[in-house]
Amino acid sequence: MGLTGMVGALFSCSSAVPPDDPSLQPAAAGSPVLGSGGGGFAGAAVPATAGAAAGLAGSGGSSPASGGASTVGSAGQGGVGSGAAAGSSGGKGGTTGTGGKGNSAGTGGKGNTAGSGGMSGGGQAGSGGAPVVQPPPLTDGTQGWATRDWDCCKPACGWQTNAGAGRTPVQSCSQDDQPLTDNKAKNACESGGVAYMCHALEPWAVSDTLSYGYAAVNKGSDYCGRCYQLQFTGGSHNSSVDAGSKALLGKTMIVQAINNGGVGGDQFDLLVPGGGVGALDACSKQWGTTDLGEKYGGFFLKCQNDNKFDYEKSKACAKAKCDSVFADKPELRTGCEWFTGWFGAPDNPAVLYKEVTCPDAITKNSGLKR
Repeated sequence: MGLTGMVGALFSCSSAVPPDDPSLQPAAAGSPVLGSGGGGFAGAAVPATAGAAAGLAGSGGSSPASGGASTVGSAGQGGVGSGAAAGSSGGKGGTTGTGGKGNSAGTGGKGNTAGSGGMSGGGQAGSGGAPVVQPPPLTDGTQGWATRDWDCCKPACGWQTNAGAGRTPVQSCSQDDQPLTDNKAKNACESGGVAYMCHALEPWAVSDTLSYGYAAVNKGSDYCGRCYQLQFTGGSHNSSVDAGSKALLGKTMIVQAINNGGVGGDQFDLLVPGGGVGALDACSKQWGTTDLGEKYGGFFLKCQNDNKFDYEKSKACAKAKCDSVFADKPELRTGCEWFTGWFGAPDNPAVLYKEVTCPDAITKNSGLKR
């Protein structure tokens, strides 16, 4: 994005107030748009690059899978990995074709059909699971745009009062990405807070043309758990159209709203690791680094500034940042590489959007279903 195309949108992740008062407890999210957009916020699930053992074991435990990351036991949350085999039931992950976070998993895994849109390694199939079908193109969508952010804060929909009566709030995690059982745990973006965004909330490719993920939205008070189909138009919200946005033409993303903040009514702030921490920052503490890129725009905008906005050099630079900053955090690395890979490193891409029924893989991963 040219400097004349900068847009601002203030947002916050949390404040030091009682966690169960939704009128007082803002959430992690939002993103002013500077250069390459604001930030979403996100976290990776339990994906792992080929050869790495991942997997949050449920009651069934976890063990390495042939082809890469991890496999989960028969009854639990379990691991997902690039190029991994999912457990036979309750598994989060699935198998991938040429790589990716998941596909035809056990009984509803995190990913879906095997495809070539993943980040690494091939793997073998998990048991069961129906292939995911590309959603039909929108003919009556509303014009909008997408930014990115990842501030590591507890998501707004992690509070019971925000999630809504009778719904399970989005899972929060500890500093070392272990699921917390107390949904009242204090936001890590507050002083003394211990609840962070779980890495499981990173975006992932389902196929060459379809991805799933999470976002912050500005859609009224009853937004938690709603899903939206984003159809990329090849255009940009900026004054000029960048190569990354052009390359997105024909691709679709389905996102679940799990956060809010100072975003526009037509804006979807995607949760992308390395996308910029925005107004609040729990990442420095969780990751143990100050190498976060630009506050709004993250790794890619920092690389754009360093490379005079040369697209190919900036994209390669951002990919290298993903590899170095998340060298020992394979789940975050996968979500970060999704931005430079499947997503193509765009600047505030334009979309047509419409509310749709949430795919099972999205709700099972977040734990929030309307």
